[in-house]
Amino acid sequence: MCFKKEGGAVVSTAPIKKNLLNIKRCKEMMQIERLSPDEYAKTYTPQHVFNSVGFTELNRDKAEDLHYLSIHDTKHRFGIILGERNGMLRSPFSAPFGGFTTRGVQTLERMEEAVDLLLAYAAERSQQLAVTLQPLVYDETQLSKWTSVLTRKMNVRCTDLNYHVDLQRIANYEQIIDRSARKNLHHAQNVPFNLIKLNSNDLEDVARAYEVIRRNREERGFPLRMTLEQVWQTVSNVVKADFFVLEHEGEDVAAAQVFHVAEGVAQVVYWGDIREYSALRPMNFLTYSLFRHYYEAGLRTLDIGPSTEDGIPNYGLCEFKENIGCSVTLKYSFTK
Repeated sequence: MCFKKEGGAVVSTAPIKKNLLNIKRCKEMMQIERLSPDEYAKTYTPQHVFNSVGFTELNRDKAEDLHYLSIHDTKHRFGIILGERNGMLRSPFSAPFGGFTTRGVQTLERMEEAVDLLLAYAAERSQQLAVTLQPLVYDETQLSKWTSVLTRKMNVRCTDLNYHVDLQRIANYEQIIDRSARKNLHHAQNVPFNLIKLNSNDLEDVARAYEVIRRNREERGFPLRMTLEQVWQTVSNVVKADFFVLEHEGEDVAAAQVFHVAEGVAQVVYWGDIREYSALRPMNFLTYSLFRHYYEAGLRTLDIGPSTEDGIPNYGLCEFKENIGCSVTLKYSFTK
């Protein structure tokens, strides 16, 4: 029942609005609706590129079906894109993170209702639900609220340590890095390296950087999850990207692939060096050069990515990132 104040007394409005209350019960209830990709793109502006329709459609073949969902009452409030695969609805289904796209500022109560509706939608289809949020550094206030809601409504599958560089600190870079990293940087700065920013619209340039990364992963036994064709399709159609190679005496000795993923935020997708040149400390030179580049470009954050796999830390990688001036925030993954 709803009430209002009249002359200091609280009275029921039910006799006045009985029929209306039977329909709305004082508050418009939210509902969930499946949209077409075009309808979704017109309704929701993603906060990061991995929640965009363009990125999703490019990766459509990695899911059995796609669900473009809008949660709304009289207004569209929350959007989420789910990829259906192996009995689970996933956000993301082919990206580092996904989560909700929000229109305007929404209350914690509405966020809870949105998650309840999403869980009911999955249950009606006999599907489980999996959601991985952005690292907290992307929007600490909003993502902390989502983490609170999802922790209570779902199960925490894992918590990853995600590293980033606060680019405002780069002006005093040598004061924020470890002593050994400072020594390695000074060593690298005395080596005749040449950093080249490649043309991301040229397939040959993209392939040049990719080949260095491929060799790096092969030498270290790490998986390379994107083929050259997938990288090219992504950067030529959907994502603004930068590619760099570091030369030494005419040889490419290190490279980096960076995506612009959100306002003020770029993300290192891949970087690495060729093992035979590691003693020259090319990675110390490359990392500092990238930090300076994006600081001077006016970005606020360079996302270096997680140093955990399903929550299990790679201690050496954690130590390297901390030594070169990275900070860490959490990235939560939920299932139910």
